[in-house]
Amino acid sequence: MSLIQGYNGSQPLVHYLKAYFAQEKKHGAKDRKYITHLCYSYYRLGHALKELTIKERLKIALFFAEKTPGYWSGLYKPEWIKNWNADLEQRVGFIEQLYPVFSIQHIYPWKEEMSEGVELPELSIGEFTQPDLFIRVRPGFETVVRTKLSDAAIPFQELSDATLALSNGTKLDTILEIDKEVVIQDLNSQRVKLLLPAQLPSPVRVWDCCAASGGKSILVYDHLRDVSLTVSDARISILHNLKQRFERAGIDQYDAFIADLSVSTFTYTGEPYDLVICDAPCTGSGTWSRTPEQLAFFSTDKITLYTALQRKITQNVATTIQPGGYLLYITCSLFRRENEEIVKQLLEQNHSLELVVQQLMTGYHQKSDTMFAALLRRKH
Repeated sequence: MSLIQGYNGSQPLVHYLKAYFAQEKKHGAKDRKYITHLCYSYYRLGHALKELTIKERLKIALFFAEKTPGYWSGLYKPEWIKNWNADLEQRVGFIEQLYPVFSIQHIYPWKEEMSEGVELPELSIGEFTQPDLFIRVRPGFETVVRTKLSDAAIPFQELSDATLALSNGTKLDTILEIDKEVVIQDLNSQRVKLLLPAQLPSPVRVWDCCAASGGKSILVYDHLRDVSLTVSDARISILHNLKQRFERAGIDQYDAFIADLSVSTFTYTGEPYDLVICDAPCTGSGTWSRTPEQLAFFSTDKITLYTALQRKITQNVATTIQPGGYLLYITCSLFRRENEEIVKQLLEQNHSLELVVQQLMTGYHQKSDTMFAALLRRKH
């Protein structure tokens, strides 16, 4: 409990715990595993039942997060143990009866902020399930990847020829060549390619304007094949890491430049693009089942901060699309202000743009992240 009391959310929980374990050498591997699990389970309660003590909230969080009481059975009364055999929805009902002030939807208390299509009860229940690890098999490596995984006795689920789901925490570094044979990429991040237009020129000029680790660039490179690729980011360190990743992926023909697209002084004088990918900085709320501490410490003023960035970035890149070209706007956010409203404002302020399709790809039914994507086209 002292660990939770001392944590303020200013750094990722994984780094906080790593620093603690480095200082407290007394904890063995099993202790570290249990402590980590307790902390992550606690923050999965989000904003629910904050009036209770840490100890009581921990009991409830574990009751939701564990399928059986197991190691923790000594902490609970027989009534709890009896109800533990029920599925998660029934366990939620038991806690709602025991604590009348509780509702599962209190975990995400921002119903009015949610994008269309978010099912708040299902989202909140999904918070207690650790997402899977998804890999995208790169073209030509379909057989070798499956053979290597099978030989190493690593179980996997085939969702398509290119998409495999594995247990979270599976160690792949010594089994597969990451970025060359497979890309570690969430399910809905992979599905973004389904929104790409069928008809594009060859070669297609693509600008990944908020490239970060370059996952979307590699996806588009593999999907479209004949690509003239440009990447940019505001941080030189990111572009350095991206260069190394591209080398592993076998991508050596591309342009890269540093650009802060959130400033009004940004200007672009080069040749316009056929496709601009804008995987915008956002709250990351669609990924919080992986990092539940971000949910627990979140306040809606952060939405305002990110929407200001998103408005500036999208306005700047909208001018770089050639007639007939496309803008693919992406976030991993659940919030309407970062998703539909950014698209709406972009269309209102750029009459040359038209909306082709927009979609919220929910992940809480599939042990994956939730993504929003919108494809816009510049009229001729």
